[in-house]
Amino acid sequence: MRNQNHNVYPDHGAHFIKLLAIAALIWLGAPPALADSSEEALIEQRVRDFLIEQARPLGDSVSVSVSVQRAQARLPACENPQPFLPRNNQRLYGRVAVGVDCNGEGGRTRYVQADVSVTIEHVVLARDVPRGATLTSQDLMLEKGFLEKLPRQAVKRIEGAVGLVATRALRAGTTLQSYQLRRENLVKRGQTVSVIARGEGFQVRREAQAMDNGAMGEQVRLRIANGELLQARVIGPKRLSVEF
Repeated sequence: MRNQNHNVYPDHGAHFIKLLAIAALIWLGAPPALADSSEEALIEQRVRDFLIEQARPLGDSVSVSVSVQRAQARLPACENPQPFLPRNNQRLYGRVAVGVDCNGEGGRTRYVQADVSVTIEHVVLARDVPRGATLTSQDLMLEKGFLEKLPRQAVKRIEGAVGLVATRALRAGTTLQSYQLRRENLVKRGQTVSVIARGEGFQVRREAQAMDNGAMGEQVRLRIANGELLQARVIGPKRLSVEF
């Protein structure tokens, strides 16, 4: 009776072929992953350089953080990414959306998000200022801060605030904002003012009554002696000019 118990040896050839197939799959799968990583790095660098250049005029220094999300599906390669701003007059600080044109005209477009931080100088109050006071350079000082964290109406130059009047009480150490200021009235309603009327070949000076308050450069109404109303431009304290 023939022995039915045989020793079973693995088929070495089939096993070797299976190992080769697995190795090939691993090897073939590696380049796309590496390509994805390299492509993302290139897009991030192009977007970072683009935003730094765009935002440079806004302040003293600019830093940009970009994160490119890996696509869920395999997309065509983005070999020459060209960043652009999707909207006209787009804000260039804080959270910024950037379009990336891949491979020129007719290529696909990707959109990425970036955080742009801009360091600038801005004006703060050096001391308390009461309502109605005219600001002087001693009332103000400059501090550095991040543009994306400042109020939109923050004043950025001391010379732009000196001579303006506080519309409310201002506390030392706070950021100065443009809505808190108004220009000083050099002409007040009801005052008798001096008016210079100029035209080709003549100049006449006369007195009139101001019908409005007015700061430097503003137009106000005047009433002259015969009751006629004129529009004149403020050129100094109680001084106005009419051009013919």
